[in-house]
Amino acid sequence: MGDLLTKYFTGDITGEEKETLFRELGHDDELKKDFCAMQNILALAEALPEENDESVGAYSYRSFAARLKKWRMKQFFLHAWRYAAVVCLVAASAYFLTLHWVNKERNLQFTEISAPSGQRVKVTLPDGTTAWIGPCSTLRYANSFNHGTRNVELSGSTYFDVAHNPDKPFRVSTGRYMITVLGTRFNAMAYPENEHFEVDLIEGSVQIDNLSDDTDRLVLKPLEQAIIKNNRLYKKISNFDNEEYLKNGVVHFKRCLLGEVLKKVSLWQGVGLTIDSEVDVNYPVTGKIRQSDSLESILRALQSVVRFHYEIIDEKHIRIYR
Repeated sequence: MGDLLTKYFTGDITGEEKETLFRELGHDDELKKDFCAMQNILALAEALPEENDESVGAYSYRSFAARLKKWRMKQFFLHAWRYAAVVCLVAASAYFLTLHWVNKERNLQFTEISAPSGQRVKVTLPDGTTAWIGPCSTLRYANSFNHGTRNVELSGSTYFDVAHNPDKPFRVSTGRYMITVLGTRFNAMAYPENEHFEVDLIEGSVQIDNLSDDTDRLVLKPLEQAIIKNNRLYKKISNFDNEEYLKNGVVHFKRCLLGEVLKKVSLWQGVGLTIDSEVDVNYPVTGKIRQSDSLESILRALQSVVRFHYEIIDEKHIRIYR
């Protein structure tokens, strides 16, 4: 089956061979693990940004990408796919996207994937769950889910389309909270540095537990959102647009407070935020923002509906003032 994997990822597979491969993927856990690993490596390579910067990192990536295109991935997978994670890491080390293989024990292997500011990374987990990792976010998960649960760790935002398995709950740990599902679609946002947390449920159901307070628990229904209010879980109607987010990385806001919008923008862009007291942070904002847009273009768009000025300090901090 290794040859069929190579053919699939180099585009040389026939329709009959593809049917054979997918049939075997449903029965062979090791083959499925190899398939997911290859798919994730390709997702990482595709996610790396094109830049005009002549830095070592930019040059390394362009050289690497050119070789992949020239060889059409064939030699890469024929001779070195098992080491591809290391190759991708070296090529992209000066950038922000990393893949780490942690091999402390044979039965304890993890993958950790981080997305840079303004970009998303799509990966497939070992159980078939699809995850779209949001800007400035990190997802860590075991290379195989062999025990009674499927546990992942999230710092930042990720959209999950969870493969249904009633015998193995899917659990997302954000540090303070645990999100538990069987099979569903939802978006989770948990940036530990400023304690921002929210969950939007698209389909199915999820249970959210405060790990430090047994009495703080929520069960969401579709189109509901969980947030933190007065240091406890609270739910309200969700405005999350599932289809447009998956297609274009666009986030909708409907009468969302200006302060909350600016906070999310700063998290996506990986910059600090200071808002002067004269700014009306409670002004309701309705509109949509593409996560891949530049910081300045997002701020200018917000200025068209709200009066404020901004200052970007050393590309690491935003000051909002009147």
